[in-house]
Amino acid sequence: MAERIRFIFSLRFRFALLLALFGGILLLAVMVLLGQQMRQTLIKENIDKGLGIARGIAFNAEDPLLTGDDLYLFSAVKNARKSPGVRYALIVDHLGRIRAADDTSRVGRSFDPAPDAQPLAAEEGYRVVRTALDGVSLLDLEVPIFSVAKNPVLLGQIHLGLTEELINAEIAQMRRRLLILAAAALGVGSLLAFVLASIFVRPVHALVRGVRAIGEGQINQHIELKRRDELGVLTTAFNQMAISLQEKEFLRNTFERYVSKPLAEEILKHKDQLTLGGEEKEVSILFSDIRRFTGLAERLPPAEVVSLLNDYFTRMIQVVSENNGMVDKLMGDSVMALFGAPVSLGDDPLRAVRCALAMQREVEAFNRHQQSRGLPSLAMGIGINTGPVVAGNIGSATKMEYTVIGDNVNVAARLQGIASPGEVLISGATYEKVGPWVKATLMEPMVLKGKQLPVDVYRVEGLVENPEPSGI
Repeated sequence: MAERIRFIFSLRFRFALLLALFGGILLLAVMVLLGQQMRQTLIKENIDKGLGIARGIAFNAEDPLLTGDDLYLFSAVKNARKSPGVRYALIVDHLGRIRAADDTSRVGRSFDPAPDAQPLAAEEGYRVVRTALDGVSLLDLEVPIFSVAKNPVLLGQIHLGLTEELINAEIAQMRRRLLILAAAALGVGSLLAFVLASIFVRPVHALVRGVRAIGEGQINQHIELKRRDELGVLTTAFNQMAISLQEKEFLRNTFERYVSKPLAEEILKHKDQLTLGGEEKEVSILFSDIRRFTGLAERLPPAEVVSLLNDYFTRMIQVVSENNGMVDKLMGDSVMALFGAPVSLGDDPLRAVRCALAMQREVEAFNRHQQSRGLPSLAMGIGINTGPVVAGNIGSATKMEYTVIGDNVNVAARLQGIASPGEVLISGATYEKVGPWVKATLMEPMVLKGKQLPVDVYRVEGLVENPEPSGI
């Protein structure tokens, strides 16, 4: 079963979270930039509005300042104070004394700018500084009052305290609207990102399932996904990998039909070492042959001969494999098997003898099956020898086979040649390795073909049921 990924670790959640974070940072930057730009615009509008009020008062304030008509001046500042966003209004004479103010308690005092006032704008005809009154940030707009003459004389100034409360309220409202819009956009965007991520992740899940299936040995995997993006390329690569694994498995299975599984695994493990030549190893060689098979083959149709041999070889090869042997080759109606090559398991001679006895029992079972179908029976002789041989890849660079060569191979073949039907003959060299485990009868020493000296030969009767502990 596929491992379930926690939601917070999933690509869908991360993709949606990444989009939300990116959108949030972008929104914050937009809000800051828009807030600054909007503040500058609203301040300029506020100053322009204040300039209109102040210049209207200044245009009509010459005579009242010169004649002492304070009633008009008070009326002018009170009307100015009523305008939205104006926190205070003052008229100051050329000596710096407050002549009129919306707050009458300030009349007659000197107008002293706040020490922490920050100049904001200073152009011809007005000046603006940022100051504070009762903890509230204000823009103090100063507009000079000149006499209407050929040579204008400075008569005083008009000061309007323009509050930034309206500006702050406008900016706060703008931010609230942006937040609502952004929240909706982020919600929809995150949902879309989650859906898109789910669409993108679906092929990944299919790939994960496919990889896990291959890891479990189910290599017949194919993912149907027609895409032109990176996921499509990855899926195509996965399908090609699966096909390659299927081809290799097919070759491996086919390979194991011609060589034993241990040899196949050894060759695949050390495939870079497949070179001509070999090494000397101590191996137990088993030869088996069907007696009087030539006459039998002459009496039966070729198709029946092939069927009979296939059934016979299937049983013999299975017995060899069960005893961890390697079928070196099939020669006509003969079987050549190796124990100890390409790898030794330590008890190679004993496994060879066990295999030979099991082969004879399997032939008896085969014959019973043949007789039940009215088909001819078979008889088999087996010879086994143990000794040093040269084992390795023999052949050419284009065609090679793993086998063993040497005099000890010939001895095993000669023992098989003199074995009677149903007999298992082993050499003295083999008996020295397996004596405590087998019941065997020493026969008269025999001079085998190609040998000058007699060879000790034993006929195996069976296995010892409770052998005394000993090493092979």
